Amino acid sequence: MTREDPYRVQADRQKQRITRVEKQEVIPTEKKEKEELPPRRSVHHKQKKKKKKKKNQKSTAITVLAFSFIALPVILLGIHEIMTRHTGDAIVPVSGSSTQFEQIGVEQKEKKSATVEDKEKTDDSAENSSKQAADTEEQKSTDKEQKAAEEAKQKAKAEAEKEAEQKAKAEAEKEAEQKAKEEAEKEAEQKAKAEAEKKAAAEAEKKAQAEAERKAAAEAEKKAQAEAETTYIYHTVAANETLYRIAMNYYNSKSGVDIIKQANQLASDNVMVGQVLKIPQQ
Repeated sequence: MTREDPYRVQADRQKQRITRVEKQEVIPTEKKEKEELPPRRSVHHKQKKKKKKKKNQKSTAITVLAFSFIALPVILLGIHEIMTRHTGDAIVPVSGSSTQFEQIGVEQKEKKSATVEDKEKTDDSAENSSKQAADTEEQKSTDKEQKAAEEAKQKAKAEAEKEAEQKAKAEAEKEAEQKAKEEAEKEAEQKAKAEAEKKAAAEAEKKAQAEAERKAAAEAEKKAQAEAETTYIYHTVAANETLYRIAMNYYNSKSGVDIIKQANQLASDNVMVGQVLKIPQQ
């Protein structure tokens, strides 16, 4: 057996596939073209409609033109008649002394143009005057409104400043009143405290004085009792005799000096010759 070339076989297969695809594409397009073609009757019907429409348009245009040609002269004649009437029929007196007048149509184009120009000038001047007057009135009104607004603004500012000043004054007065109240309360508190301290000091002093008096009385009573219970020896101070020596003779101790001084209410250790001393016996 002869061996086939694989490349040739593959190329044949590709050709067959392409041919099938082209056939499938050609057949539907032919069908589509056949389906898209309109019938002959509808085509003739459309052509008839178009022709009829064109005829109607032509007849309408002809009618309009004919009406324009007929109406235009009539319109022009009417305008001319109106202009002729407006050119004015001049009133001319028949004679100087007669009061009858006769109307005579006179062409007064130049006079009319002059009159129209004068009238236009008069109208322009009147319009300018009215415009200027309106502008002046508007300016006055604007100035008046601005002045009123400025006055209202200044008035509102003055009122605001006045209100702020009154508020500040009220706050200052309130603060001063509060401060005075606090100072009065503080002063009253200090005064009450001072009075309480003074009263306490007086009571303490009174109590101390009473205690001192009680102690003095107790000491006096004790002293009196001690004196009542104590026996004394009366000693006359001799020459060359001192308080120390007397104390040593009676008490054999230096503490006897204080005993003798207390019993005799002596301020110092000095004694005089011939002075009588009480010597307490223990």
